[in-house]
Amino acid sequence: MKLPYKYTVADEVLGIFSSVSSARRQRLLSIFSQIAADPFLKGDTIQKDATGRECQVKRFGEWIVIYWAEHLADQVHIVSVERLRL
Repeated sequence: MKLPYKYTVADEVLGIFSSVSSARRQRLLSIFSQIAADPFLKGDTIQKDATGRECQVKRFGEWIVIYWAEHLADQVHIVSVERLRL
């Protein structure tokens, strides 16, 4: 299935991704694909980045993901992920 948007991940996200178990990596990939499939998905809240851009902050189970959509480029930028200790 071709996603309508591609996604990019920040270096910080890659570091976290590489440090978690295979099952958690698969879950993150699923989350990233879900966001790319629906780039207008609203977060639970909004957080401004250093440039003043509004980023969506959304909880997906044990993960908090911060992202923003660049609609002109058909891309979603995943800028941060954090695993909650449940």
